[in-house]
Amino acid sequence: MQFDRKALDRLLMLNDKQLEQVVRKLATDYGLDLTTLNVNTTNMQELRRALRHADDSTLRNLGEQLKNGRLKP
Repeated sequence: MQFDRKALDRLLMLNDKQLEQVVRKLATDYGLDLTTLNVNTTNMQELRRALRHADDSTLRNLGEQLKNGRLKP
């Protein structure tokens, strides 16, 4: 998966419920455990803030981490 500014902008345009669903779907698809992060609609503003302030290097690293994850066929 590649994260760039365009993809990030599309994610940020989603409402809280939609963004939560995308995060959960990515986690499931890539075998990530979100239980310790307590991802829900109440903390989507924190996620939005982090994504909004992510620099290009951080986005590349996130994409690489997902790419190296366990994507299910």
